[in-house]
Amino acid sequence: MGDGHTVQETLTLVYRLQTMDVEVLRLTTEMQEAQESVDVGRKNLESLEKQLVSFLKEIDDLETRHRQMESELKETERMLAEGKKRQKELKHARDIQAYLAEMEFRRDEKDRFEEEILKNLESQEQLKKKVSETEHALERERAPFEALAKEKSAQNEERSRRIEAIHQERIDVESSFPSDLLRTYNRLRASHKNGMVVARLLEGTCEACRMNLPPKSVTEVKKRQRIITCLFCQRWLYLPERTSERVAVSEGVGASGESAKR
Repeated sequence: MGDGHTVQETLTLVYRLQTMDVEVLRLTTEMQEAQESVDVGRKNLESLEKQLVSFLKEIDDLETRHRQMESELKETERMLAEGKKRQKELKHARDIQAYLAEMEFRRDEKDRFEEEILKNLESQEQLKKKVSETEHALERERAPFEALAKEKSAQNEERSRRIEAIHQERIDVESSFPSDLLRTYNRLRASHKNGMVVARLLEGTCEACRMNLPPKSVTEVKKRQRIITCLFCQRWLYLPERTSERVAVSEGVGASGESAKR
């Protein structure tokens, strides 16, 4: 490759850079997931708090309406009492008929107010029960949420420090890249799933797509004379030094075995 780098050196640099980028992506994803879990807990608490405020407002409105109905009931009872006093003074049939109609109306009003007051009190009792349940739910969930938020915050702070350290290391690695290689890597990284440009060759299988490669492709990778791409996922195939040594030893053992047979 350019700038005096061999194919193996180039692939080693790219794989090292990719490893750091993949780690940053993993840490960033974990940070997002951690924040999302905290957001879910916070929204749950906020929902309970809104319910509590809503219930309390409903109770306040019911109490206001209850006072109004009690006042109207007292006024109706007063008018009924006064009407009974006036009954003795009535002489004409027309006046008596009007009086009876008015009294019937007042009694209906009294019954209606009493029924509404009863329903109002029942509604208040139901809402007060909901308030108590919601307050207990808030009490149960607030402490675990605060502990979760504290834990996730500490974890994300640690992840942020690790990401910053990787970024500093990445700058050092980039300085070793041949001309135009970084631009090529970034272009390919954007086009590949999970940002993987280079995949290790592991026992004849592509690390990225898990497909078995033809023997010819495996042999070409081992030669390290040019960059070989996976036939299935188009990633650059990389044979690490340790894997190379293990394969060489394995092949040597195989050759010795064949010689022994012959």
